[in-house]
Amino acid sequence: MDAEVLRQMLTERRAAIKPESLGLIRLDPRGRKSPGLTQAQMDDLLLRAPGTYGKLERGVLDNPTPEYLRDVADILGLTEEEWVVFYGYARGEQPPYPLTRDGEVSVPAHWMQTMNAFSGISYLCDLEWNVLAYNEAFAAIFPGRRAPHNTMHWMLFHEDARSRVLTDWEKSWAPLVAPQLRAALAQDSKNPTLRALAEQCLADPRTRDMYTSIPPGHAHPDGAERPLHHTELGPGWVTISVCKPMGSWGTVLYKLLFRPEGTPRPPALPSRWPVAGRDPAGLFPALSPRSQARADQSHQTP
Repeated sequence: MDAEVLRQMLTERRAAIKPESLGLIRLDPRGRKSPGLTQAQMDDLLLRAPGTYGKLERGVLDNPTPEYLRDVADILGLTEEEWVVFYGYARGEQPPYPLTRDGEVSVPAHWMQTMNAFSGISYLCDLEWNVLAYNEAFAAIFPGRRAPHNTMHWMLFHEDARSRVLTDWEKSWAPLVAPQLRAALAQDSKNPTLRALAEQCLADPRTRDMYTSIPPGHAHPDGAERPLHHTELGPGWVTISVCKPMGSWGTVLYKLLFRPEGTPRPPALPSRWPVAGRDPAGLFPALSPRSQARADQSHQTP
């Protein structure tokens, strides 16, 4: 917890809210209205014991729950970006869910432009695998260019996925996809979409064992290479890259590089890239000889 920044952030936001806007009023001992909500009023609005909010603002409230922090953020009118920052200061981690409760997810325009400018396969989805947007290369994977509404449902249950598009579905796809679903549900156990997908997975004889007998280390596909029969380009392999747009909580950007069967595999790249430039402008203090030797060793390719 970063107590000083948390205190400053909360104090400023609390002072900016007029008590009258929430049907409240406060008088100081001399009878003058005091600007902003008081800590006591925050406790009343949050239905908490006196002094609870004050402890949060001072950075001494032990392990505040995500639900409590979201209620605080709601009252203070934080944006989604501010919610991520506030949660990080209060708990030292990313929030488990967005601030908004209506399920709406927005996609920043610059990410849409990035996705459409990518010549390879690219699409955006939310944390439930609902497809939010995609480029033409993504649509071209599927028969009739009919992109699915939910990629998790399509990968696990659609017959096109099982028998036509996802090559070696039984070994190369489903046993790795099902653990992603289970890991997501563990992080958001009340999510109705994830629960419905998990129930369908358990009810299907072809996916039940893959969901319940999970090898470790398959919570996401970033960096994976898997066989795929492209509807228009034929058999080949896709290399999957995954990132999360920072300005839109709950969105995930997937980029897939397709390599047709028979095409030589690109040469292996080093697992660690050297730092480019090494401070050519001389802005930072030079490393000691011992530290420089350790840094040089760490950048050697295997």
